[in-house]
Amino acid sequence: MMQLNPLKPLLIMTGAVSISLLLFLYLVRRYFRSRILQLPFTQNLLRTPGQSILTELNHLTQELLIYFVFLIFTSIYTYAAYISYLYFAKKPFNIEELALFSLFPFILILLSLFKMSKYKAQRKLLRLGYDGEIAVGHDLSQLYRDGYLVYHDFPADNFNIDHIVIGSKGIFAVQTKVPSKPTTKNRLQDATVEYNGRVLQFPKGRDSDTIEQTNRQADWLATWLSDAVGEPVVVRGIVALPGWYVKRTSADGIPVVNPKQFASLFEYIQPRMLSEETARRVIDQIEKKCREDVTVAVEYEFEGE
Repeated sequence: MMQLNPLKPLLIMTGAVSISLLLFLYLVRRYFRSRILQLPFTQNLLRTPGQSILTELNHLTQELLIYFVFLIFTSIYTYAAYISYLYFAKKPFNIEELALFSLFPFILILLSLFKMSKYKAQRKLLRLGYDGEIAVGHDLSQLYRDGYLVYHDFPADNFNIDHIVIGSKGIFAVQTKVPSKPTTKNRLQDATVEYNGRVLQFPKGRDSDTIEQTNRQADWLATWLSDAVGEPVVVRGIVALPGWYVKRTSADGIPVVNPKQFASLFEYIQPRMLSEETARRVIDQIEKKCREDVTVAVEYEFEGE
């Protein structure tokens, strides 16, 4: 009587279980992304500093958890399948059988490790950016006592303006930049960036994109507000570098400051006054865009739990 080789049904079962797990994880992901909690209050809330980054962080955390569970399950199932084969076959694998049996689990484990490494690196950079926006938002909040209004994470066309400041000196679009610092014995040099009005010279390299990006965002906001209120509106850009000492070598270019310098910056910067009526309409337009639907905010918060 021909003995049944248990390897083939074992491979079929491994593939079926792995596909079922992938389908299960997909359905779980869909379920949590569509889950909305009902809260007792219904008013729309103003966006918080770094809210769009926090949403991405929550999504990455969820993806990391999913691939971690998949990695653990694949490892446990592969071991259980191997022990089952030894029990039923009464003999160990030969080289060909071992390679065939290990191929599919090995690919899944490598995929999980690659995805986790990728998401972890992205999450580290996003966390740095989020912490920077929280720090800048905290320092900007000190301007409230001087009569300024501050809005965060303003949604524009496929990008977000980190902060908008409106007050007696005009309208400002504030861009947060949070590069990591080198770690040498010269701590002052490690924390110093030179600015010549066009380029930021960090210890690790030059950066001209941030200045250009800030100017583009200020121009976009000026155009959008001018169209919305029906008259020309001027918006000026500011770059905020939390944790950095800015050494300015030229009077040209937009302001680049450590957030701790916001109070002195807005005290001495040249005003671009708005009429009371224009200021009211500008504030109305910005608030409409910065109001976040509370149900969406709750969904994001739930995903991160």
